[in-house]
Amino acid sequence: MNSDHIRGCLIGERKSRPFYALGFSCYAEMYLGFEAAWTELTNAEYGLGTIGGSRHAEDPEYSARIATLGTLLAVEGLPRTARIKADIKRLRSDPVTARLVADWPLGKTYEDIRCRIMNAPHKLLAYAWVLYSALFNGGHFIRRQLLKAGPEFWGLSDDEDITSFPEPLSFWSISDDPAFHDQFKSRANEAGSLLTAEERQDVVEESVSILCRCKELTEELAKRTTNWLVCESEVADCREATRLNTSDSHVTIASQV
Repeated sequence: MNSDHIRGCLIGERKSRPFYALGFSCYAEMYLGFEAAWTELTNAEYGLGTIGGSRHAEDPEYSARIATLGTLLAVEGLPRTARIKADIKRLRSDPVTARLVADWPLGKTYEDIRCRIMNAPHKLLAYAWVLYSALFNGGHFIRRQLLKAGPEFWGLSDDEDITSFPEPLSFWSISDDPAFHDQFKSRANEAGSLLTAEERQDVVEESVSILCRCKELTEELAKRTTNWLVCESEVADCREATRLNTSDSHVTIASQV
């Protein structure tokens, strides 16, 4: 998730758990789509021409290389899907959050990413590198911001320790051990060495595409949250005007009696 968007959800006029939930749900689609494709590839019946589309249909080694690539990237403790689903379920238990998220068309990003990887499975490396690196590199700062919001903001009970990042914050729970990050980087580099020069270029281009997608998503979220704030303000103004009009009517009636 974009750190500026998260910070904006936790301070100032936009401080709002529903705003966080909306942004989280949107960015989470990228992780869900990528990990869903990864699972499909892991469970695939590998063989000549079984994965990768027409471009790799005649490459007898491609499926085997992708199988090895997927195994290398499978670092225990990295997958986010189960955590994301649990966090979203907790966040959407709030009616205001559920209403806000319901107005956003979810699913398109998930399916687009899944299809892009299934059509060119070596691009799995791009998604693993960009999305997990974001969790490593930006996660430290974001976790501090989430903790500052306090347990009440997140709807935690007295029995839930916010520093352990329970739901709806479990997505952000990841090892701070440098060795864990180094293991991931080492495996990603080894996975990259399995690819041809053309495939590595595909990975670079897909990585750029992921970053562009994140930028566009952040801009759209900013626009949506601004519009939502305006609408909520107008509704509040209408309610206040109605209350004042009703109050004035009561005063007028009382004076005539």
